[in-house]
Amino acid sequence: MTDKPLAGKTIAVMLANGFDEIEFTEPQKRLIEAGATVKVVSRANGLVNGWYDNSWGHFFPVDADLSTTLAVDYDGLVVPGGHRSVEKMSDDPHSQRILKAFVRADMPVLMVGDAVAMLTGVEMAGGRTVSTSESGVEALSAAGATLADAAFAVDGALVTASSPDGLEEAVSAFSANVSAYEREVVEAA
Repeated sequence: MTDKPLAGKTIAVMLANGFDEIEFTEPQKRLIEAGATVKVVSRANGLVNGWYDNSWGHFFPVDADLSTTLAVDYDGLVVPGGHRSVEKMSDDPHSQRILKAFVRADMPVLMVGDAVAMLTGVEMAGGRTVSTSESGVEALSAAGATLADAAFAVDGALVTASSPDGLEEAVSAFSANVSAYEREVVEAA
């Protein structure tokens, strides 16, 4: 087995201002170490601002605007939590379109903490087994999701983590899904 199992894979990380920095930087670091190219996609113009330790954190460069992002251009999607970020993305039609496209096509997705509740907004929670933060329990239960009593859950290509506590195992499971995923590359004529 190669030491870079995700070489040649491109992962989208969907963010809005106020995302949880740890829930972004930990998966980003692990995915890059495994050889993946990680691209930040956001509606934020140029830079997106994280939230760390109860205050505004660092700025991170945005690689692509959500309005022009397509699921078919990526091998996986990561959606970190952070209630400010999740509120913005839950109301954004481009965030909804992208999340729904990944989940509908059974492409690898990792969602952490508050972000897991976004599955209810795209009507993709029913019948899924998920791990989520306390804030998402009620909405996900009402939408027909089964709540895992664990720090992370794997439901096919969907990996969810309730908090940074389950992040290491969740990123490993997500990485395995990405490694096995074969994206159809469309050649320009």
